[in-house]
Amino acid sequence: MKKRYLPFFLFITLCFMVASTVNAQLTCDAPNVIVDDNLDGYAEGALGPQAAHWTTWSGNEGGAEDGEVTSENANSAPNSLKIVGESGGGPQDVLLLLGDKTQGMYVLEWQMYVPEGVAAYYNIQHSETPGDEWANEIMFESDGSAALNAGIQDARVFSYPQEEWFKVRYLIDLDNDLAYLWVAGRFIYSWPFSWQTTSMGGTKRLGSVDYFPIDDNHWFYVDDIYYAEVPAAEAGKYCHSATTIDVGTHTIGTIDCFGAGFTVRSGGQGQAGAWYAYTPSEDGVISLTSCGNGGDSRVWIFSGGCENLNVEGVNDDLCGINMDGEDEWASYREAMVTAGETYFIVWDNIWEDGNFDFTLDFTTDVPADGDFCETAIAITPGTYTIDQINGHATVAGPNINHTGASTTAYDQSEWYAFTPDEDGMMTVSSCALTDEDTRLWIYTGDCGIENIQLFANDDDGCGLQSLLMDMEVDAGTTYYIEWDSETLDAPGFDWELIFDPATAVTEEEFLSAFTLTPNPASNAAFVNYRFSESTDLTIRLINNIGQLISTRKISSTLSGSERFDLSGIASGIYSVVMTDGENVTTQRLVVE
Repeated sequence: MKKRYLPFFLFITLCFMVASTVNAQLTCDAPNVIVDDNLDGYAEGALGPQAAHWTTWSGNEGGAEDGEVTSENANSAPNSLKIVGESGGGPQDVLLLLGDKTQGMYVLEWQMYVPEGVAAYYNIQHSETPGDEWANEIMFESDGSAALNAGIQDARVFSYPQEEWFKVRYLIDLDNDLAYLWVAGRFIYSWPFSWQTTSMGGTKRLGSVDYFPIDDNHWFYVDDIYYAEVPAAEAGKYCHSATTIDVGTHTIGTIDCFGAGFTVRSGGQGQAGAWYAYTPSEDGVISLTSCGNGGDSRVWIFSGGCENLNVEGVNDDLCGINMDGEDEWASYREAMVTAGETYFIVWDNIWEDGNFDFTLDFTTDVPADGDFCETAIAITPGTYTIDQINGHATVAGPNINHTGASTTAYDQSEWYAFTPDEDGMMTVSSCALTDEDTRLWIYTGDCGIENIQLFANDDDGCGLQSLLMDMEVDAGTTYYIEWDSETLDAPGFDWELIFDPATAVTEEEFLSAFTLTPNPASNAAFVNYRFSESTDLTIRLINNIGQLISTRKISSTLSGSERFDLSGIASGIYSVVMTDGENVTTQRLVVE
């Protein structure tokens, strides 16, 4: 393949060969690094002639097919690999050679950058001689979506960040014929590595990565390539080698190696996890805690098997933040479980390496109403009182990624569910109903972190309280309302749900139906209205920081006049908002 090398790169080549052949004892702290390439030692221009582990699909290097070393964009300056397409595909077709491995366990990762509005593509080949078998491939689309083909087309569809560097990470266990994939730090899928892109069968061999621009809208960069052989999977270090446990207290040894769960952070314990499997014999609720046992920890609960890893619950730091006498950043989480289904539990962390106890408990007691999304309290429009926020099933966003912070801001929540019988406008508010600092989330979809979709959220929309006003909602759709708190077993508060059904009045008629007199006003103001058809009407007076001052609800009205007493409010500019559940109009009121 290579006929000659510059002396500097010959040295790199020899190091590469030695690293690949020395049969040293592998450890998690000292893996056999085969490629560690930030592209910074190369001259700008054609990549292939400069290193033995880079070539092209045809083997012809130095021409238009070769990769371009560039300093115009890099994850670690100064250089990266630039891939740009032309109409009809190519001409670049760049291979990263992986050695035709048939046994062992490997970490393979690189950084990618896809500019906004363009696309990217790569595939993994089962052979260094390309074209025999496509092992898997990812198409990064120009709209920020991506699709993995592994065994079947669109085995997983997900999103990825554009206009920023993100990591693609594989963990490939050839001895057990398994591959795990993370993109931008989040778990995507696991599958038998021997599969091909659209076939559940093939050769169990790790050959090469092919970076290829499919058309002239493909433009991306690759940097910081890392490829290493790591120790064989030990018990408890990976999902597929999880330790089976039952109810009781268990001791975690060192959290090391490379089997982190749903999210992965670069370096150290960010790639490590301690895995356990639990199968309840009855329906019920499990709780997991490291409180009082020492150690900075984070706990995840998954259903769906190692290939899917559906998040059922996650917590970081509840004990250390909120519990008296707890000075470690320990964790606590509950989840509803189903008899006969296996749940995977992983403890991971970016700060410490384990060596602490945790306790698994199980109960068949029916959970309290409102403690879980699945036990959300069904409500109709009205005012409600939360006695105490003490549920341990918060979704809060969901907000489950790695952060640089050492605290988790919110830990507990209470759940409600509203299903309108007709289309209309929904308002959810704690304004003027409490002095508590509240936070509000509304979701649609099915319960479960992986299935629920964030519909709207607010924090401090009216002072320290929360307000989501005049949201269009659909008949028959359930809207899950979650109130959460950063304080353990926080005191409750009052809040209200307002629903305005849609009406048949046209938008044009509605916008012209109101007059506001006098304006400016001092003691009182009148909202006058007239419609051609009977209308349900809501009128709200709101101050200039969004606080709700007063509300009027009028049912099945044709015309009228609503008086707002202004004698007790400060001078300033206010908004008068009128809605019939479908149409909304606002007029400004000056109070003197």
